[in-house]
Amino acid sequence: MKRSMPVKTLSDTRVLITGANGFIGRHLCRALVDEGARVYALRRTDAFSSPFKWASHLDIEWIEVDLCDSDRLKSVIKDTAASHIFHLAAVTTVDRGFEIAQRMIANNLQGTINLLHALEATSYTCFIHTGSAEEYGMATAPFRENAFPQPVSAYSASKASAALFCDMYHRTLGCPIIILRPFLVYGPGQPANKLIPQAIQAALKDQPFPMTSGRQTREFTYIDDLIAGYLKAAVTPEAIGHTINLGTGKTYTILEVVEQIRHLTGNRMRLQVGALPDRAGEIMLYQCDNTKARHLLDWTPETSLIQGLQKTIDWYKTVLTR
Repeated sequence: MKRSMPVKTLSDTRVLITGANGFIGRHLCRALVDEGARVYALRRTDAFSSPFKWASHLDIEWIEVDLCDSDRLKSVIKDTAASHIFHLAAVTTVDRGFEIAQRMIANNLQGTINLLHALEATSYTCFIHTGSAEEYGMATAPFRENAFPQPVSAYSASKASAALFCDMYHRTLGCPIIILRPFLVYGPGQPANKLIPQAIQAALKDQPFPMTSGRQTREFTYIDDLIAGYLKAAVTPEAIGHTINLGTGKTYTILEVVEQIRHLTGNRMRLQVGALPDRAGEIMLYQCDNTKARHLLDWTPETSLIQGLQKTIDWYKTVLTR
């Protein structure tokens, strides 16, 4: 039997997180510990052999399990008895090649299904599935949650498929599932291969910055704002059964963002615009309609792009001078 969500805080709540060592997962772990939740974090058995440095001071229980190992997963789910599950684990490459499709199906789709099946015999409050803005693909912007997905990569197709399964399990079996679709997220600790960290490090190291045409238009959500959205969704009963965009709705070209980084760092790094080709099937405009998040979750992003970039730059200044 599935439980309702009568509380507005996760204090003293048992929560389980997949993908806890990812960018969003790390920040979510810290926020949940601060809330007073008891946090169980899943990690793949073959991926890491020791606790992560960033979590050494946090009260988190790490559990080794692969989401593709359904038997082991069922045992873990039973032992943790978590009431709230935050599912963030995924293979995230956006390469367009056929050769990665099987990895996406095994991890992003089958892994999600295995997790939901493992929860079937338990009593849990809500399952928050992390979708992706890339699911919208070729749809018309601003993207609304009821838009038909038109993915352009194996990654986005696998995420759209997983979301469809989640929606189906809610409608047919009554599973308490919420699907959150974060739009481009940034902030301290983001992987160095992403656009904003690459540009910041190039500026701080006074290096040239090769980039695409920069004409692509995107929106960017600061990590603290995104985490606030996750926490609000977890304690909002009315969100059950909904797919919800988490984004600012404010767009900038990639070139504008990079130039803003150059301005905030006080650096005149040489931008090599057009040095890199645009990706095949590149979507030129990503913009969300966040009306549902504002009304249903009472969530509004509070950090402007300039504020968020400055916080991220300040963090990198500290890291690069250690």
